[in-house]
Amino acid sequence: MRIPPLVLGLLLSASGCDDPGRCKAAPECVKHGKCTPNERGACAAGSDQDCKGSDGCKASGQCSAKAGSCVVAADADCQASADCKGRKLCSAQQGSCVNLETMVDPQCAKTCAVDGLCVSRDGRCVALSALHCAGGSSDKPEKESPCLRLGHCTAKGGACQAASDKDCAESAVCKKDAQCTAADGRCVANAEACKGSKACENDGKCAEKGGVCVAGGAADCQKSARCKLEGACSMKAGACVAASSADCARSSVCAQVKRCLFKDGACVSAGSGKAPASSDPPDKTRKTTIDGIW
Repeated sequence: MRIPPLVLGLLLSASGCDDPGRCKAAPECVKHGKCTPNERGACAAGSDQDCKGSDGCKASGQCSAKAGSCVVAADADCQASADCKGRKLCSAQQGSCVNLETMVDPQCAKTCAVDGLCVSRDGRCVALSALHCAGGSSDKPEKESPCLRLGHCTAKGGACQAASDKDCAESAVCKKDAQCTAADGRCVANAEACKGSKACENDGKCAEKGGVCVAGGAADCQKSARCKLEGACSMKAGACVAASSADCARSSVCAQVKRCLFKDGACVSAGSGKAPASSDPPDKTRKTTIDGIW
């Protein structure tokens, strides 16, 4: 004969099955923190205290009681767990303990690749590890990552920065622009580095100003490869540019392709109404012109 649930509940209560001691002695108390009878007489997690003594709390951070079960609810739950100590799963994320230093949140994908800001915390994307500063996918820095571009390889205060000269050493700004010394979180150049750099040899940027290499005067420009090739022999705002027909006349573009007259910021051929369509501002054609005449 089937016993109605209400009658069954009364019979269980009468037999002492709602005794708290029954749940505390059950295996589910030790394993999952289900140590307190609920209103139906079933064993459940009645408080955070029930959960904190459970195997699930100690192992994987399930230390907070919610709707009768033990769950991960806060970073503090994770930080006391074996998974935090052994696997670095120390932060609460969507009901689980995770290692935020190895994660990339979908909403941060774009800023992760370029700025190393890979994880959303308190409503903003932040950097939490060297992996993030390397682009988020492997320890080897990706081409567009802040580590490889700028030497910003160390995560600090939620952002990527240059913490040492080692951070700067393999960066594009070190190899190309002599910014190889870490200072105030960024890679900077010094006077000695600028004088011995490719930026000095090619572009006349032989002096230091504000941590970057610049052209210190016309003399720097006149010794540069760009002066000989493009006529960029005059200094303007820290850069070497062609500023007169005299500059153009001393260049290879004059000798080889007859671009000997200065017009609109470039060396052009006689009779040309304007600079050739292929001519961009000198900085944009630097690689082409240093490698050879176009």
